[in-house]
This record gives sequence, structure tokens and C-alpha cells, in this order.
Amino acid sequence: MKSFNTYKTVGEYKFFDSCRFCGSLNIKIVVDLGLLPLAGGFIKPKENKRVTEKFYPLKLVFCEDCFLLQVNSSISPDTLFKNYFYFSSSMKTLVQHFENIASDLPKILPNPNDKFVVEIGANDGAFIKALQKIGYKALGIDPAANVVKSAIKNGIPILNDYFTQKLAGKIVKKYGRADSIYSFHSMAHIENMHDVIHGIKTLLKKDGFLAIEVHYLGDLIREIQYDMIYHEHQFYYSLLSLKNFFQQYEMEIFDVKHFNVRGGSIMYFVQNKGGGKRVTKSVKDLLKQEKMRKLDKADSYIRFSKKISLRKKQLILLLNKLKKDNKKVVGYGASGRGTIIANYSDLTNYLDYIVDDAKAKQGSLLPGTHHEIFPSNKMIQDNVDFAVLFAWPFLKEVKARNKNFRGKFIIPLPNVKIV
Repeated sequence: MKSFNTYKTVGEYKFFDSCRFCGSLNIKIVVDLGLLPLAGGFIKPKENKRVTEKFYPLKLVFCEDCFLLQVNSSISPDTLFKNYFYFSSSMKTLVQHFENIASDLPKILPNPNDKFVVEIGANDGAFIKALQKIGYKALGIDPAANVVKSAIKNGIPILNDYFTQKLAGKIVKKYGRADSIYSFHSMAHIENMHDVIHGIKTLLKKDGFLAIEVHYLGDLIREIQYDMIYHEHQFYYSLLSLKNFFQQYEMEIFDVKHFNVRGGSIMYFVQNKGGGKRVTKSVKDLLKQEKMRKLDKADSYIRFSKKISLRKKQLILLLNKLKKDNKKVVGYGASGRGTIIANYSDLTNYLDYIVDDAKAKQGSLLPGTHHEIFPSNKMIQDNVDFAVLFAWPFLKEVKARNKNFRGKFIIPLPNVKIV
């Protein structure tokens, strides 16, 4: 691995000593991953120039009053999102997921040509395009200038901005109120969710609905997915915590749906109270399950923290053995997951380099460990023996893309194994 001239320092951040949803001081630290770099803070190496890289504390705290699991620090959204490296369209699995959601929408929101749908966190416009194919009038909002630039150029209607109550008012004046608002894995990224909900109340029709998809806390705990814990993911939602939050705004969750994407996602459907839709059995059943699993107890998350530490030890033991046997090992997937696993487990000296299929990341360095990122065909050319699959939820897709890879993949979670 090449050595680059980098300087590490602790970056600026806000610290919260109370719950960001209910304001309670009754919060407890349950997970501490230490000082870590930004998951998407990829470094462009510059010859003979020192690059400053910032690290930030990453701790999860649990509110014992409203049951929200959250980070107790927040970094400027401009630092996190203005130059973003995540592109939804790069994963066929996600594009298909968006198309499926859009094609099912007429069942609950009929007459597409007469309906207006807004997406908060539109990324490169994959869902907006799917909505337009069905016939919906659609609008996306996203602050990542580098991601939305080409989408806007290609005629996809996206506002390059943060979603706030103020912006919601402007949208209403120009486009009218929305029949539905969707958000895919963005509602965990926002520092001030109270402002966002005020904006949603402003923008959404009284009988409209909000659909938010997030990584499901129950899956994160069950599958020990500590790789989904990073600074931009500020909240980790259970139905219990969201139910309490939406009650503050005279809103209610009326349905939930699980999806086998991104390692386990859940979509919460929310309406204004009196919005006309009945609360489904799925909601009632999930509430019972979460109470049985004790997702409303701090001890559940403390046990989770111990399991995280164990998985780190297991991965290091395996890599130590492989390196002693002179095996060539790389990492596959320069994702946020990859940044967290590589840094928390300190894989600096175990991996020769990282490969990724996203051209935007190739030629950069992985945050923290500074492994250089190459196209995936390099591991085939180099006859690599093992690849640690950071993008482990996409194993099937990765295997299909790399049929000529003669080595084996190491799956880091939920259990360390070779496939």
C-alpha cells in the first residue's frame, strides 16, 4: 500500500447532552466506536501536498424516556453532504427497489396524472425517474451538489437544497401541496428532525401520507450491523421511538413494510391523525415484537456493543492467519460500511488495497486507513486470494459482477465467514 502525506486531527462537531427528539436528560451511552473518520470522506491524494483528515467521536446514546437510539454529536451538513460519494443508480438492486415501490404506488395513490409526489433526499434521481414513468408529477430535493448536477442536467426535477419548513413553503407556492412525500434512507441523516416534520406538515395535504424508509433498528441489532453506525446516520429508528415522536405532531404510523435491501430496511407510512387510513395489524404486531425484544431497554444495546467487539476480534484473527500464510487480501466496496469496518477493526496493515465499481471513488483513498481504491477487475488481474466484502448485503450481485474472480469472499457480518 502506498504511503501518502496526510495529517489527522479531531474535527469540529456539536455535542448533545439531551435527547434530540423529546429533550430528556435521561440518556445513556450504550456504544462507543471511538474516533473515526467520516464514512464518505474519501481522500484525493495530492503529490507533495499534505492532506488534513478529520476524525470525530462516534457514540450512541439511548433515551430511556422516548426509546430513541441516537449519536450524541453532529457534524455540519455541508461537511457531510455537499460533496457526496453515494449514487443510488450504481446498484441495480436499489434501482429495482425504487421501480417496485413506484409501480405499487397507484394501489394506494390512484390516478397518477393528477397526483404530486415529493422525495426528500433524491440522490441522483432514480426514484423520481421511476415515478415519472408511472405518470406522477414528481419533485426531488437533495443537498449533494455533485450528485444532483448531472441529474438536473438530464432534466430530472430536483432542487439542490436542504429540506426545511422554509423550503416547504416555497414548494407549496410554486407546485401546490403534495399528495405523498417519500424519503429513502435520508431521515436518519438530518440533525434537526423537528424542522423537517414542520416542513412536512406544511407541504403535505391533510389526507396525504408520508413514507419513510430507513435501516431497521431491529435488523441492525440482530445482525450486529455496526457498519451502519456512522456520523451521518444520526438516528436509529424503532417503531416505538417513531411512534412517540410523531405523536408530538398529531401524526400516526398507520402501516409498516419490511424490505430485504441494504441489509434490512423498513418503510413507515405516516398520516395526520384523522387522515382516513386505518392502523394495520402489521403496526400492532411490530410494536409487540419490539417490546418482546426489549428495544425499549438500554441493556439490549449494551449487549449489542459487546457483540460488536467480538466480531472485530474474530475478523482480525482470520486476517492474521491469512497474512501468515502469505495470502493476498483486499477489500471490496468503498462504502460507508467499508470505512467503518476498516477503521474500527484497524485493517490498515491487512489489506493491500480496496476495489469498487463506482468510478467516482476510483483513484481516491479510503478514509482513515488510506487504502487506494481501484476498479474491481484489478483483484482479478492480481489473482487476489481473498476479498473482505464490505458490501456484504449485496453478495449475490457482487458475485454476478465478478464471475472471473477465482478467490473467495470474507463476509464480516453478521458472522465472520468465508464464502
